[in-house]
Amino acid sequence: MDFSSATPLYLPLIFALLGLFLGWLISSLFFLRRGGTTREKEGKEKRAYLKGINYILSDDPDQAIKEFTKAVQINSDTVETYLTLGNLFRSKGEVSRAIRIHQSIISRPAMDERTRLQALYGLGLDFKKAGFIQRAISTFQEVARHNPIFLDAYIQLEDLFEKSKEWEKALATQLKIKRLKGSKDGNILAHLQTELGKECFRQGEYVKAGKIYKKALSFDEHCVDTYLHLGDLYFSQDHLQKAIDTWKKAIKVEPSLAYLTYHRLEEAYLRVGEPDLLEGLLRECISRNYQDIQAHLALAKHLRRKGSIGEATRELEAAIEIDPQCIEARKELGTILLELGKEAEALREYQGLLGAITLPAKNFQCSKCGYESGEMLWKCPQCLSWDTIGLKSNSA
Repeated sequence: MDFSSATPLYLPLIFALLGLFLGWLISSLFFLRRGGTTREKEGKEKRAYLKGINYILSDDPDQAIKEFTKAVQINSDTVETYLTLGNLFRSKGEVSRAIRIHQSIISRPAMDERTRLQALYGLGLDFKKAGFIQRAISTFQEVARHNPIFLDAYIQLEDLFEKSKEWEKALATQLKIKRLKGSKDGNILAHLQTELGKECFRQGEYVKAGKIYKKALSFDEHCVDTYLHLGDLYFSQDHLQKAIDTWKKAIKVEPSLAYLTYHRLEEAYLRVGEPDLLEGLLRECISRNYQDIQAHLALAKHLRRKGSIGEATRELEAAIEIDPQCIEARKELGTILLELGKEAEALREYQGLLGAITLPAKNFQCSKCGYESGEMLWKCPQCLSWDTIGLKSNSA
């Protein structure tokens, strides 16, 4: 784990430790006559605390652990230090040690409720890091029971319900988060509702799935994810025009994601016997955004099928000009050139294809944190933001 990215999680504890340190300084003014040994021990403890905080801020968890360990060896009653140690061990992947520390804090007699809940929350994070999903869920639920406005506990629960594909629970938890934050979160609710609809669709509950998708759109009428799968539902029931209209709506609300509809629309137009309508739609998409490689590719394939080889070649060349590493365009163009008997030109394209294959195929990127992916995702697995992943600029 990149410790620098985790550092903000420790800021409340750092402030608590600094507050404790200031408290010691003030108390020292009233007890100057204490024995030299006691004052010397307190001085060592304070120095270890401050060094530990400095090492956290300097992104040096190993040295921070050493200093905080010194501090608790001098004074084992300072719970804040143990909390920090537990978080540090978890950030380094030493989850079993983090679990033991947090459990020892929770089991202390006469522990104040606020500190106990902090330790319990830390224990939930430990279980989550270790992959003990159900134990993590139970722990965060206990935190929420004792403190119904503990926002971070609900955020962790929602994420765990997503991971375990418990979509109804994820949705209910997100609604609690929405109320606590006072935010809209319509796009998140729409995605979770859509996931629930997909599950119903897989189980053959088509009427229920349709109602769920429509409710998702009441949360966010711009959710492309919902339009895609509502269209799939209509298509599966042979409501082809409804499917086409729904997918065209997806293009209208978010043109940058139009490529997700192209293969769907192609099938639907073929089924209704009007494949040329696809050509008009693709040309319209290209006129709005010439950089849309997927539109050029889809149009090239359509033109090749109808025998317009020259036009198809020009569309593929346009795609390659936009992105020279476009494997699919080079492959398709090479196939056409071979069919035309232009072996030398085909060889050149296949050489370009081999060069492109050596590059990592990560054409999608999160606009918020920069995470790159080989597939389109609605939620970024790195920063956990919804609707921030799209085609990279050189692949758009």
